[in-house]
Amino acid sequence: MPFALAAQEDRATVLTRTLGGTAICDWFDEMERQLKDWAPTIAVLSFSGNSMTPCMHDREPLAAYEKDAAHAISLFSGAGVTVDLVESPTRREEPVDGQGRTALTQLWTRLAAGQSHVHVLPAGRALTDSGRWTSTMSCRRSESCDSRGLVTVRNPDGVHLCPVAHTSSRDCPVYSPGAERYGRSMAGEALGRYPM
Repeated sequence: MPFALAAQEDRATVLTRTLGGTAICDWFDEMERQLKDWAPTIAVLSFSGNSMTPCMHDREPLAAYEKDAAHAISLFSGAGVTVDLVESPTRREEPVDGQGRTALTQLWTRLAAGQSHVHVLPAGRALTDSGRWTSTMSCRRSESCDSRGLVTVRNPDGVHLCPVAHTSSRDCPVYSPGAERYGRSMAGEALGRYPM
């Protein structure tokens, strides 16, 4: 769960909680703790479909995500907290529908349908070509471009955002334009929905 917001008049306080490779079910205790101790007004949930941790063992991933996201939505909405479900960037060779949506994004859309307190943030689109995987994008003014005016936004593994291959599952050893774009898009979409 990347972050929760507590909006107060003209500003928002952000609490970030992340750990790569985790699934929604790994965060239920933390969600309940945040509701009790921190009282967020907005919960922004970003998960990409990982199913490696014990709470996901012997579960069909998409069905588990549907059940677990519904539970998380119920926890937060029961306390009057708005929930933003974030589209993840498409992985290389991941199937998408005609609108460039992955199966997980389609699930988020179904869960949000008809619920005024649940929204889908299209932040993953910041790293795609109309919803489809791409390794490079047009360079922005503050980025180091290659000779074609492009910058690498995805890892050679086709999944992660660090632009270079590296052995650590943690910190990227170089600046990551993909992570920067995804994070800014996620925050911008969340904050833009709730003008301070």
